[in-house]
Amino acid sequence: MSNVLVFGHQNPDNDAIMSSVVLSQLLNQVEFDGNTYQACCLGPLPAESAKLLEDNGVAAPMLIDAIEPAVEGEEAQLVVLCDHNEPGQSVTGLENAVIAGVVDHHRFGNFTTAAPLHIVALPWGSSCSIVAKLFEVLGVEPTDVQAKLLLSAMMTDTLMLKSPTATAIDAAIAKKLGDQIGVDPVKFGMEVFLTRPSGSFTAEQMVGNDIKMFEVAGKSLLIGQYETVDKTRALDMIPEIREAMRAYQAEKGADGIVLCLTDIMEEGSQVLLEGDTAAAQKGLGIADESDGVWMPGVLSRKKQVAAPILAAAE
Repeated sequence: MSNVLVFGHQNPDNDAIMSSVVLSQLLNQVEFDGNTYQACCLGPLPAESAKLLEDNGVAAPMLIDAIEPAVEGEEAQLVVLCDHNEPGQSVTGLENAVIAGVVDHHRFGNFTTAAPLHIVALPWGSSCSIVAKLFEVLGVEPTDVQAKLLLSAMMTDTLMLKSPTATAIDAAIAKKLGDQIGVDPVKFGMEVFLTRPSGSFTAEQMVGNDIKMFEVAGKSLLIGQYETVDKTRALDMIPEIREAMRAYQAEKGADGIVLCLTDIMEEGSQVLLEGDTAAAQKGLGIADESDGVWMPGVLSRKKQVAAPILAAAE
């Protein structure tokens, strides 16, 4: 029997946290492969995740910084990746681990393993939608607390089902979970979203709280997203945000950085660029304007920002 670490991506969002927490609970409930499963995280908890876990009496995932090589004579650490698969978005030292499984709703990039593994990857709006489906597949009913945690992440990750990544399947699963705990999914999601202390976010937090590294035409490009219900304050901070973007880019050694200031009420994003962003400009069809470029309807980093940038670089 092994203790398997289950974790989401760096700079975790609510979906990365809740998919790891609830999936580890489910796998422990069914004693999957005879192992035990430990929920972990690769960074500080988002405010909404911390509040939901505390309010519902669920232990926070264990923070890990790296996976070290196995001691001689011992087996390598087993891991399950949630809400990501690309090594550049994962834990330091991932090459020292054996990936036992992946539960994800993103593209696969630079992903190889030495042995077969369990992969559940579906083009749905949230990794928690997939975890909810796995309860059904494994013949287990989620508890009310599990349903609440799953629904919270489904709503924040799909921006209350407004994102183009949201599917009819996400809506159906959300309705089922909402019925179980007696809430309207969209209203519940907005309540969860509003627990974020957005009025006090610093420029550094706007840049670094939700950001991922991508390899684009041989160069490293950071793509971040800051979600708000009112972009006015962020727009007033653009000089400070740009400075924070440059600092974060330098810290991570990236060639360029893209930041989407996403207003979920106005349903669009103000897009800022720093560094080498030729591929981003080509993919998004925009120029590097000092105040950024407003892109109406752009809510999904995965589908409307990263995907066209990667396609333009091919």
